[in-house]
Amino acid sequence: MLKNLIKFILGFIFFLIIQFCKFFINIRIGKFPSSRIGPFITSVEILAARKKELNTNSFDIWSHNKAEEPNKFLAKMVSREIKFISHYIYSFIEYFFNVLNIKEYKKTFFLIPYTRDTMNLFDKYSNVLKFNDNEIHYVKKILEKNSVDFSKKIVCLNVRDSAYLKDLFPGKHMSYHDRRDAEVNDYLDVIKYLISKNYLVIRMGKKVKHEVNFNHENFIDYPFTSFKEDILDIYFGYVCNFTISTGSGWDSVPFCFRKPILYTNMSSISKIQLSSKRFMTTFKLAKNKKGDLMNIKELLLNDLKLITNIYSDNNNVFSDINFVNNSPEELLEATKEFEKYIENGYKIDEEQIKFNSKFLNNFDAKIVHDIYGEPAHSKHLTGKICTSFLKKYEEILF
Repeated sequence: MLKNLIKFILGFIFFLIIQFCKFFINIRIGKFPSSRIGPFITSVEILAARKKELNTNSFDIWSHNKAEEPNKFLAKMVSREIKFISHYIYSFIEYFFNVLNIKEYKKTFFLIPYTRDTMNLFDKYSNVLKFNDNEIHYVKKILEKNSVDFSKKIVCLNVRDSAYLKDLFPGKHMSYHDRRDAEVNDYLDVIKYLISKNYLVIRMGKKVKHEVNFNHENFIDYPFTSFKEDILDIYFGYVCNFTISTGSGWDSVPFCFRKPILYTNMSSISKIQLSSKRFMTTFKLAKNKKGDLMNIKELLLNDLKLITNIYSDNNNVFSDINFVNNSPEELLEATKEFEKYIENGYKIDEEQIKFNSKFLNNFDAKIVHDIYGEPAHSKHLTGKICTSFLKKYEEILF
């Protein structure tokens, strides 16, 4: 009882201090998403771009739990742009609001850490997070010491499996994420193709299930190297020419550094990235209980149902669906199409225009919302869907 009373009083005091400061400066406070690398980096870039676009002059402070930081170097980089305060300050003010049950005021008082570029700002504004000269010099010394030829063009390969979350949250039920997993060895043809085009391919990951069944001087299975460091986790996303990913936290690094990304094996079709011309996607097909493959409208509605019920105690929506991974052939075709798309300056031909228009006509972006109840997609859907994939499954999807 006494502990809660102290929390309430401290929350009231901190609330009054912030309200008093508002008479002199536009001060805002929010809870920073500290535990996962995706929101940790994306929130910074979205905030900076939105402030430029909306011409917002404010002094923003963010509650932050240092013990939860997903990457120590990234935290250092982020702290150059974000003013952090103890997470206790936010929790006390939140407790004060909760006791008084003033939810509507709470919504307007706290900052929202957006993680979706719903205003197409990343194609308009450059990134604020950058490596300084000393950091680049330090990285190059590591790479030289380990005989990494960083003069080559770099492609990062980020293939999600369940190992990372199991390591990060031991004992916590995270199996609802398994539908997002893919098999990294399905990408062998992609790796070999990129190497034939003189790329250095780096398989990313902090914690993964197993190694790639492939060895080559121009392929680095980074999770199993002896020179893994937090700074390199970020640097490779900073300097790569493009990334091939399956839609997991780390690809937010190249996303925020404005790098082209080919999203493959996407299971959550409602959240595919369509906000930038630099993105292209191929997604997983899915079979319903009857074993029939679903079309785009059905995939979207099913995904929204699945997301809504993700934390339900009696959740059985996952058992109703059987996801079908992209085949090695589909992954290779998508890679070739994406490479050509980049080389053509993000311009598409008539066939690509036709199939992407068909996709958007069947994909109702307006019904998709983020965790704050706001639109999850931008007004201008400039990202592309892989035409070779849409063409192959045209009769099923449309």
